[in-house]
This record gives sequence, structure tokens and C-alpha cells, in this order.
Amino acid sequence: MDIMHKVEPGHLAPTPARAGRKKLSSLLAMGALSVTGALGLAAVAGTASAAPTPAAVMATKVSVKMVVVSKYGPILETGNGLALYYDTANKPGKWACTGQCLKVWPALVLPKGQTKVDVGKGVTDISTIKGPAGVQVMWDKRPLYTFVKDKAGTIKGQGVAKVWFVAQLQAAPTGVAY
Repeated sequence: MDIMHKVEPGHLAPTPARAGRKKLSSLLAMGALSVTGALGLAAVAGTASAAPTPAAVMATKVSVKMVVVSKYGPILETGNGLALYYDTANKPGKWACTGQCLKVWPALVLPKGQTKVDVGKGVTDISTIKGPAGVQVMWDKRPLYTFVKDKAGTIKGQGVAKVWFVAQLQAAPTGVAY
């Protein structure tokens, strides 16, 4: 699903930094490297000489912003443009997505040293909770995740397994609270 305000980037000549991003994107797509929220790609792109460590990837601050998508209305996404999802199978005190699940649905967690989520205009009800992947960002008392098959400006995880849903601001569900 296209996000209305997104602009397609032009074709760029290959550089070592872009090659590093491409290699990292391939690793992410294959699930060989679990990067929470796929954040920090830009920080790692300049180090094309070696595969990044998770700590290096997590150097970027976590931020949540609101965007308007034609099919879904206002939704939440990461500062890098990835749609944010919640898992209705999560219950208070019982995390449904752990282990291998987190490779497909990376939890949006704060990197070491960040204590507060950077939020954009119109974003409310953001908090954090200690979860299986670290200090996880929550919206409306629901832990947030990204989907490994998404890229900036796409929403491919909506309705997966009938438990994963995009964080829609106007259609905030009622029920489970942590």
C-alpha cells in the first residue's frame, strides 16, 4: 500500500555505502539478521567493509510518526517509514511473539541509552514495556512490531494469521491492556 506523502527516490549510482545497504537489506529479507524495527540501516550503510553487528545497527534513535495511507487512514510508522503492527494474540503477562516469530515480526525496541520514544505530531498513547526483545515500544497499551516483508511505504502484514494488524489511529481496538 503506498503512503500518499512518500516520494520515490531517483536512481542512484552504486557506492560502497549503497552496496552495504543492499547487502543488509538482503540479510534482513532472508531473516539471517534480526534487526528490531529494521532501524539503523542508514547508520550501518557507511560501514560496507563488514557485516554490521546488531549493536551498530541499533545506533539510530527509535521514533514513531503518524502518516495517512489511502486504504487505512492515519497509521503509525517508524522514523524510517516502516508500518507498525500489533499482535492480538499477545495477552497481559504472556507474549505470543518470541523466538523465531521476532525474526519475521521484529519488535520495536529502544536501543541502549534511549529512555524515551521520539514521537511525531499527532502521535499519542505511546509507552514502553520490558518484553522478550528488550524495552519495547507500545501504542494504546499494545506492543509494536514491524514486518520483515515490508519496506518503507508498504503495508504487507495487515491481517496476517488474523492476529497482526496495522496500528490505525482512527480504528484503535479495545480490549487487551498490559
